[in-house]
Amino acid sequence: MKRKITIGVAEDQKIYRDGLITMLNGQKDCKVSIEAENGMELLLKMKGNVPDVVLLDYRMPEMNGIDVTRKIREKHDNVKILLLSYYDNQEFVVRAVECGANGYLSKDDEPEEILNAIESVMDTGYYMNDRTSKCLIGELVRQGKVVPSFEGAVEFSRVELQIIKYICQEKSASEIGLLLYRSKRTIDGYRAGIMKKIGAKNVVGIVMYAAKNKLVDV
Repeated sequence: MKRKITIGVAEDQKIYRDGLITMLNGQKDCKVSIEAENGMELLLKMKGNVPDVVLLDYRMPEMNGIDVTRKIREKHDNVKILLLSYYDNQEFVVRAVECGANGYLSKDDEPEEILNAIESVMDTGYYMNDRTSKCLIGELVRQGKVVPSFEGAVEFSRVELQIIKYICQEKSASEIGLLLYRSKRTIDGYRAGIMKKIGAKNVVGIVMYAAKNKLVDV
């Protein structure tokens, strides 16, 4: 039997939080394991219960979503983080990515979009929709509006460059494995190695690095 995806929800607006939790628990593959009304409560509950995915309100009392994301990243590299906000603009998207979030959602998004985002971060490590696409982030990097704190000159093997190219094409580890005749586990290892080389926190960071250094056309 397939294990359910465990989800932590931190949202200070009770009506929205209750609706989100009801929707998620109604899915056969999802289970909300943590409910919190602010960032501090979420971090406390995560000490004994680390979920696969965390849905974070961007603006909360006591600690906002950006600060919570940074705290989670200090201890948990594998937790997938999706930030939620009514404010859908470039600045918020970029800040979310830079602090280590795996994706960004609008609170106005339909339930199907939220479920797609969860599936995407579990499968590929990141989520980008039409508004928060890699192309947008790549353009911001090229224009100098975003200057990620990546390492300097880095050398990549031929296989690593191929994997970077496929990541920028939104292909999952399984899909890349099929294209390169390697296992998903091997691709995951390469991906982790690339992130370590450039100092990226997630797969979106790889895309930002690739755009900045013109490794691919995005």
